Amino acid sequence: MSLSPLPIRLFCDLAARSSVVDLNTSQGAAFYRGDDIEIDIGIGQNGALLTSLANVASVTCQLFQSETDTSAPMISGTVLAANMNLGLTQSEWTGNTSPYCHAAFLFPNSQTAVSLNGQAAVNYWLRIIAQTTDSPPKLITLLDGPITVRDGPISAVSAPAPGYFRMFTVAGSVVPQIYDPVSGHYYNLEIDMVNGVRTLSLGDTAY
Repeated sequence: MSLSPLPIRLFCDLAARSSVVDLNTSQGAAFYRGDDIEIDIGIGQNGALLTSLANVASVTCQLFQSETDTSAPMISGTVLAANMNLGLTQSEWTGNTSPYCHAAFLFPNSQTAVSLNGQAAVNYWLRIIAQTTDSPPKLITLLDGPITVRDGPISAVSAPAPGYFRMFTVAGSVVPQIYDPVSGHYYNLEIDMVNGVRTLSLGDTAY
């Protein structure tokens, strides 16, 4: 048996969207900063799994400083419908058997190494949103509430230097990114056509 992260397993109940309980621990959702984590979700209403999600285009999981934070998310990941298990059944979800969940978000340790400002633990804000295929598309909040980030193997003194090049999932596609030490963000490495010549450039969106 190989060792892997125990997923944070969340039921996104549209009738109780502030209930952020990890079904694998029966406690409030939490993780250690600097750990590789996985967040698995099931989407439902009034305690029952929704087993017909034909109009879902994507789901996005984000971590913010607070409920009213207007800054860019500290952590963000999106799973497209093509990579979701839209045919998940109630028995599969209840029994935690393959395919386990509607969507799984994988966040590497480079993303989870968020600042705790010297504290042993901080309650940040988790938000999971779905976008539909309707015209126009609808944004629907699936889950919205606190998640605890605990101090882990990374400290203010010994935090690892970020990798200056990484492969990162953006909108369901794996893209190369370059780290900017001045801003502390990553930017997509892109190929543009300039006067008919393919040219490498950096995108404007910070990650």
